[in-house]
Amino acid sequence: MVTVDVRAVVFVLVCVWASVCGMAGGRTAAVSGKVTYKGKPLANADVSFSPIEPNGRAATGRTDGSGKFTLGTFGVSDGAILGKYRVSVIARGPDRPPKAGEVGSGMPGEMMPGDAIIPPKYFAPDTSELTAEVKRGGNTVNLDLKD
Repeated sequence: MVTVDVRAVVFVLVCVWASVCGMAGGRTAAVSGKVTYKGKPLANADVSFSPIEPNGRAATGRTDGSGKFTLGTFGVSDGAILGKYRVSVIARGPDRPPKAGEVGSGMPGEMMPGDAIIPPKYFAPDTSELTAEVKRGGNTVNLDLKD
C-alpha cells in the first residue's frame, strides 16, 4: 500500500503553480510600438517576436488601424519575456477566392490568403532583418518597413 503525504503533494503543487505564474509576472515586460510601411501606418498586420535564445517563448500582437500594437506572451497584452528577439511582420490584403489553376483543397467556398502588401522578406524572422531587445520596464519598438 502506498501512502501519500498530503502536505508534500500540496507543497509540490504550490511550487509548480508559483513557477508557472511567476513566468509571466517576473520575467515579462510591456512591449508596444507602431509599424509603418513606406512611412504610412500598417493596419491589421501580425507582429511576432521570436526569441533568439533557445527555450524562449514567442510574443505576438496585431496592429490596429493606426499601426499600433501591444505584445502578449501568456495572455493578451501581457508583454514579452526579457531578452533578444528576431521580429517578423505579416501583412496581407483580404482573403480571396482561388485564382484559376491555383492549388487549394477544392472545398466549396474556399478562400485563399490575400496578396502580400509588404515585401515577403518581413514574413519570417530569419529574413526580416528586424531585431529587438525587451528590457525591464516599458519597451517601445517602432518598425519602419521599406522595400
